[in-house]
Amino acid sequence: MGLLYSPFGAQDTTYTRAVIENITLIALILGYVNAQIGIIGDILVLLTALVTLNLLPQLGRLDSFIVKDVLLLDSGLVLLKSYLRHHKAATLSCFASTS
Repeated sequence: MGLLYSPFGAQDTTYTRAVIENITLIALILGYVNAQIGIIGDILVLLTALVTLNLLPQLGRLDSFIVKDVLLLDSGLVLLKSYLRHHKAATLSCFASTS
């Protein structure tokens, strides 16, 4: 995230991250209808958590801020597994109906 502060500044970097998080939220909600969109949203969840976890060396201690992102990363992996399973089932049923 430190790379974004130089070209954008602190305020625009915060706005950019908020927009990305809102796109992620919308993709996760739409994932209940379309698993492919859910997979994209879940990948964004995982990237967001990983970016935030990169702040751990700067904080120097395990904080509730970091624990939240560890839980976000774990739940993102579980959700990704669910979306992938749903996508696989939908793909297989599509091929079975054409045979």
